[in-house]
Amino acid sequence: MQKALEYVDKNLDTFIEDLKSICSIHSISAQDEGIDECVTRIREILEGSGLNVQILEMEGANPLVYGEYKPENYDKTIIFYNHYDVQPADPLELWTSPPFEPEIRDGKIFARGVADNKGNIIARVKAVESILKTAGDLPVAVKFVFEGEEEVGGVSLPKYMDKYKDLFEADIGVWESGDRHENGRPSVKLGYKGLAFFEFFVRKADRDVHSGRAGLVPNPVWRLVEFLSSLRDEKGKILIEGFYDNIKITKEDEELLKQIPFDDKETKEEYGLTEFAGKFEGFEALKSLYLKPTCNIDGIKSGYIGEGTKTIVPSEAFAKVDFRLFPGQTPQKLLENLHKHIEKHGFSDVEVKYHYGYESAKTAPSSFAVDIIRDATRKTYGMEPLIYPISVGSSPIYNFINKLGIPTVSTGAEYWGSLVHSPNENIRIEDFRLAVKNIVNIIAELYKHQTA
Repeated sequence: MQKALEYVDKNLDTFIEDLKSICSIHSISAQDEGIDECVTRIREILEGSGLNVQILEMEGANPLVYGEYKPENYDKTIIFYNHYDVQPADPLELWTSPPFEPEIRDGKIFARGVADNKGNIIARVKAVESILKTAGDLPVAVKFVFEGEEEVGGVSLPKYMDKYKDLFEADIGVWESGDRHENGRPSVKLGYKGLAFFEFFVRKADRDVHSGRAGLVPNPVWRLVEFLSSLRDEKGKILIEGFYDNIKITKEDEELLKQIPFDDKETKEEYGLTEFAGKFEGFEALKSLYLKPTCNIDGIKSGYIGEGTKTIVPSEAFAKVDFRLFPGQTPQKLLENLHKHIEKHGFSDVEVKYHYGYESAKTAPSSFAVDIIRDATRKTYGMEPLIYPISVGSSPIYNFINKLGIPTVSTGAEYWGSLVHSPNENIRIEDFRLAVKNIVNIIAELYKHQTA
């Protein structure tokens, strides 16, 4: 693979131009913008890199880009998942350069979607190109799955997988992304938390009422606050009966977490905090971050919040709430237990709207897939990677791990300051270069594993 690695260095500028070309496209799924244009450009890049491409389509869904290369003789198949849709760029005034006009400065590429997730699309495709252009073939089969709805819940991916199941079969999977820690060590994530997103709504009087009648007219804000307070305690423990049933977190996961660098003081300073949620400290705070489910209030809206005073009893109140779930939990079971909680505690006046969700999944630390990624990453970066048992965020990785039984891990081109979902999103060019090489090394390690 040495010639492939040299090809990466010689052609890095061309790779970056391809990356800039897809980052210039407003592929915002939440606003239904730029989807077809982005799909067309990605197809051109895949075909130009020597891959066979299909554009899969279903009614009511954004297209799924499927690419593959199958050598004449092979024993193992690796599948790569990414998404080409991006978050909206607002607030635009906080960007130093326009979000869809990629700009290079200070050794970084700035653009909406460059970290999440287009940098990894190009890194993975160009790794395969580098091998094909220098060796004329691949030692293993490769598949690419690029969806266009991850930023709005990924609701169509499982439908595509049900319809085109044979296309998704593989021995190992590499998921969406991964970053480098502040100490320079690359990360490998073995899974992602699940997600369930709700709205809770309370209505009392049929109109806002003078607050002098507060002793008579029920206030929906107080009622909503009472309900939200019944969901968890001050330490963050979730109080919905049955919530913690079937959670699959092991001592092995806790041992992996102990290797992760964590500085209480620096982390508090980063967020402007005097204490962590639940008042946890040290390793207990790290466990709270990675190894505990959460119930989070995203926002509450009710009543008058403008300038000056307005003394009213509001007529309605609602809150947006998300739950982060762990392996063994499902949004469907949470919804069932939530309705039981509402009935048991007398909150029948609280209306529940479930938006979307998906289950959690992770690959066992003992999996051969973890060994392959660890060995390749060590070779690429010249240091031991940080192995995270699970990510703090959510992604529909369960589609590979739980539905298809593919051991899947996550690694990528971002770094700790990539500002994902924020203004001035960026990746460092050096991290992008190494991410391309890392995929070359992962393919080489998979071939070594199949011939061992």
